[in-house]
Amino acid sequence: MSDHLYMIFKSMTHVLTAERAARKRGIACRMVPIPRNLSTDCGMCISVRAEDGDAFLEIIKERGLLPDRVEEHSGPGPGSRCYSS
Repeated sequence: MSDHLYMIFKSMTHVLTAERAARKRGIACRMVPIPRNLSTDCGMCISVRAEDGDAFLEIIKERGLLPDRVEEHSGPGPGSRCYSS
């Protein structure tokens, strides 16, 4: 089972909008660089706890957004500070 999810969007604007909407609704998430093993682009994505993944997707869907990809990963994520709201 994965510990966290990387939500990868097609644009930086979508990343910023999704992060803002989720945080306003109490979902702990953080904008982080896309890990190199997932993309060679110098882009950003949103890291969210796996247990908050469905709620995150519902919130951003209300804003007309969906990620291009959702990648599951085990471990602590990009850092313990990652999930401060």
